[in-house]
Amino acid sequence: MSSKIYLEFTSIGCNKLPQIASWGYDGLLAFGANNYVALYYPEDSESKGIIATLSGHNNKVNCVEFLNRGDEINQTNIAIISGSADKTARIWKKNKYDKWVNSAILESHNGSINTLGVIRSRNIIVEKDLFATGSSDGVIKIWERCELDDTKDSVECIQTINLGTKYPMALAISYLPESKVPILACGSTDKRLLLFVQKNGQFVESLSLQGHENWIRSLSFATYTAPISSQNLSSNNIKKEYKLQDGDLLLASGSQDKYVRIWKVSLVRNDQEEVDKEQEKENENEKKFSIKDLLANVSDDGTFSGNKVQLSTKAHIIDVEVAKEESCVNKRYCIMFEALLMGHDDWIYSVCWQPPCLIKDSEGNLKYHQPMTILTSSSDKSMMIWKPEPDTGVWVNLTRVGEIGGYTLGFLGGLFNKKGNYIISHGHTGAFHLWKNVCQDDDESEDWQPQVSISGHFNSVKDISWDKGFNYLTSVSLDQTARIFAPWCRNIDNKLTSTWHEVSRPQIHGYDINCISFVNKWRYASGSDEKVLRVFDAPKTFVQSLSRLMNNSEILEELESRPVGANLPALGLSNKAVFQADIKNFEESAQDEEFLSRQSYSHSSATPNSLMQTLDKPPFEEHLLQHTLWPEIDKLYGHGFELISVGTSNDGKYVASACKATIAEHAVIRLYDASTWKELPDPLQSHTLTVTRIKFSHNDKYLLSVSRDRIWSIFEKCDEGTTPYRLIAKNKAHSRIIWDCSWSHDDKLFATGSRDKTVKVWTQIKSQEQVQWECKTILKFQEAVTAVDFAPIVVNQRYLLAIGLEDGKIFIYQSEDENQLEKWNELVEVDKNECHVSSVNKLMWRNKNIEKCISDENVKLQLASCGNDYCVRLLNFII
Repeated sequence: MSSKIYLEFTSIGCNKLPQIASWGYDGLLAFGANNYVALYYPEDSESKGIIATLSGHNNKVNCVEFLNRGDEINQTNIAIISGSADKTARIWKKNKYDKWVNSAILESHNGSINTLGVIRSRNIIVEKDLFATGSSDGVIKIWERCELDDTKDSVECIQTINLGTKYPMALAISYLPESKVPILACGSTDKRLLLFVQKNGQFVESLSLQGHENWIRSLSFATYTAPISSQNLSSNNIKKEYKLQDGDLLLASGSQDKYVRIWKVSLVRNDQEEVDKEQEKENENEKKFSIKDLLANVSDDGTFSGNKVQLSTKAHIIDVEVAKEESCVNKRYCIMFEALLMGHDDWIYSVCWQPPCLIKDSEGNLKYHQPMTILTSSSDKSMMIWKPEPDTGVWVNLTRVGEIGGYTLGFLGGLFNKKGNYIISHGHTGAFHLWKNVCQDDDESEDWQPQVSISGHFNSVKDISWDKGFNYLTSVSLDQTARIFAPWCRNIDNKLTSTWHEVSRPQIHGYDINCISFVNKWRYASGSDEKVLRVFDAPKTFVQSLSRLMNNSEILEELESRPVGANLPALGLSNKAVFQADIKNFEESAQDEEFLSRQSYSHSSATPNSLMQTLDKPPFEEHLLQHTLWPEIDKLYGHGFELISVGTSNDGKYVASACKATIAEHAVIRLYDASTWKELPDPLQSHTLTVTRIKFSHNDKYLLSVSRDRIWSIFEKCDEGTTPYRLIAKNKAHSRIIWDCSWSHDDKLFATGSRDKTVKVWTQIKSQEQVQWECKTILKFQEAVTAVDFAPIVVNQRYLLAIGLEDGKIFIYQSEDENQLEKWNELVEVDKNECHVSSVNKLMWRNKNIEKCISDENVKLQLASCGNDYCVRLLNFII
């Protein structure tokens, strides 16, 4: 039986670090997501999201950069470098089959690699790529890379620079003007900007520039190109030595002191040297004052001896040997402070030059041009685009994008795409924010509009659950959020397109969330690291938005009785329902305060405008953070410790839950009546340690529980008595913790998966005295089994069982046939790039649209999975 697997959807949050993302010239964005390097095309018209996750690092990825090669505008990305907390850097490139492979591993640092420096210049025509890695061991290492074949690279460490007690925070490399001599800039924790120039193949420290008053977090080089129109920056009253010349190197540095400084590196030409000598002769006879003397004699009105004193920046001179044909020529370079960009109110985390482009000159020819445009991102919740004014050359902030109010902590990084018409940023919630300049290319004005981007969990995802109608998937995580993912169906160029996106964040909690289960189509119960089980109900706007996004009007039901939305009080944990009547009162009282006219995002809690909004496309991160909460309708008490597992009956009548336990008294399963939300008397007793999973059979006749005490227990439905279920069977089935269990679709079998690296399949045997279950088969694996789930149908008269392991692998097993349950075969192992890299916490098949598929020759099934690697994945199986 042949089968095909492909990845439908991946969701994972971006790591919360400034240099974690890089946007390549081909439109590909690479970013660190937990231990992965994730790849994503932000400009994709179909908004497909993450297209691949590259696994290899054993710890969090800290920084990502593209290696470029090529001439002027024809530069291309040839590889990705990633640095990680596992003390290694890795190089990734495409092989001849267009698949990404890890071509080299760089292992010589003794600390976490926190920053990367790669060459950014007008021309990068090299056979060996030069780049630098900076680590928390206070060392910068310089590397040379050359390609061996399509899957392997040779990388050699050519130099180690020890900074002593300082840590490198940012690195950047370029070539000195009119030469091929590399210059390395390093921003470190001593607030100085260090410049190294290569001499005889080794970098030598040449300058230490003062100015910043706090750590330097970002550095970026650009090569100045003279403007084509003659009037631009051609003011004759600017002295020649202060004018920017074509080919000058510009270095932007962003710091935690809230400022960006721009430094100019220019070649001192011969005529300039003669002018300097004449000035020196004139000044020989003048008395020289030290800076202290000058400052002491400056009077209040800024005059000295009748003449005004101007405290200007010092020009630093360095002499460099430049290879010219067969000989070496000494060239002199002048490094000056060029501009100070003031405007942010908090730490600046990143500076980024707009990439070079082609523009038409007066004769209509295309010419290489470096735009004088800088993008900065800051923890003041804004990103700014800066340009110099054409008349004065003074840098001004032209555009500011970002968030106002709310719970966010600002941006950690901002990037331009190659054309300069998109900008993207990432922050503390793991999501990307994307803006597009919707003005035409020939229009000088700018209008930046937010676009649909990607988001994901930024901590372990503990549980996932489909709703009872299998329309959308909900995940809960240790990042203290619950997130809902659903398909966005629409027509693009007369082609029906469906892509998955986060459409709601129903719960943003103060505790880590461990488990979730749906009571009915629009209601779920979730348990966190607290003693209370909370029940949430979908608001009217969510149902309407989901109906519109999925292009499905059938799901619109019982809308009138639903609240419009929910509001989280400033100091509370419970989402309060907001009804239509509340909104009228809200509006009336608000009119007196005159705040209705303000943008809804200026409030940390939801406003009437935002709650009534029905979405026709997936929401942006700022909307998800504040306006998509679900109202909490009840709290269920009874447990004495943190909740670990929850299950609901298929008819929606009962909710069962269990908490952390070390003694039998606490290892009980509590049942709640879903109609009254009252706990039923007499909890179900059987286990002595924490119950790890609770599963009702599909006909609700049985309740199956598995536990850390290595026992599974089965409770049967009974009509007499106060408790609807009674214990009928238990078995010490495994030699280690049982992590998961699952019923087959016909309830004839169930499977248990354990840390003892086995899955056991059990079936009922008829016995006159009592109900008994026997083990039909044992499946053995290389790692502990952490998740199991039976497929919702029989395919070709065979049961299918999905199995997830502690190392992240996912297998699909099939039985010999419906009756022969002793023998099971591996049907398929999911490719390592499409499963997880750490423990699989839950697997759950989607039981939807299967009837339509069965009539075809192939059956299409969807399997959702989540893991400790922060990932939620959706896999398509065609069998």
